[in-house]
Amino acid sequence: MAERLPPLNALRSFDVAAKHLSFTKAAGELNVTHSAVSHQIKALEDWLGVPLFRRVNRGLVLTDAGQAYLKPVRDSFERLGEATRRLRIRERSGPLVVSVMPSFAAKWLMPRLRRFRERHPEIDVRIQATSQLTDFAREDVDICIRYGRGVWPDVAVELLMHESMFPVASPRLLEGPVPLSDRLRKGIPSAECS
Repeated sequence: MAERLPPLNALRSFDVAAKHLSFTKAAGELNVTHSAVSHQIKALEDWLGVPLFRRVNRGLVLTDAGQAYLKPVRDSFERLGEATRRLRIRERSGPLVVSVMPSFAAKWLMPRLRRFRERHPEIDVRIQATSQLTDFAREDVDICIRYGRGVWPDVAVELLMHESMFPVASPRLLEGPVPLSDRLRKGIPSAECS
C-alpha cells in the first residue's frame, strides 16, 4: 500500500520557507500571511513527527531532518512543474495546420516537409491544399501560404519568396505567317493561346 502524502500546501510552504530561511519572506512569495506559513509548517512537522526548522537569533535554520527532506521535496516540485509545462505545451499546441495552394504544396512544400519533420519531430504538421482564401476566425488553420502582394486585412503577412515569371510557348507559335509576338503586339486573338 502506498504511503499517504502530506498536504501539498504544507510541502510548498516548507520548500519556500527553506529557500528563504524566513517565514516572512516565504509568506511574501506565496502571497499569504506569516501566520499561514507558520501554521502550514507546524502542521507538516506534526504530520511527519519531526521538527524541520530551528529558530536561532531571529532567523531559521533547517534541522538535520529538514535538510534530508528538502531535496526530495524540491525535486518532486521540479518534476511536477516540468511535467505540467510539457502537458500544457502539448495540449496548447495541437497540430500545425498549414493551408497552401495545391500547386505550391506539390512542387515546393511537400519535398521539404520530410526534412522539417526530421528536425522537429515534436511538431505535427497537417497540410490543407486549397485555393480558397482562409478565414482564420472560422477555420482551424494556423498558417496560410498564398500568392499575392500581401495586402490582406487583419492578418500578419511575411514575404516568403520572390517569384520570377516568364512566358513559355510552343516553337510553332513563334513561327508561321503571324508569330505570337506579332499577335500580342497587334492585339490579335489567338486560338492557340486561349
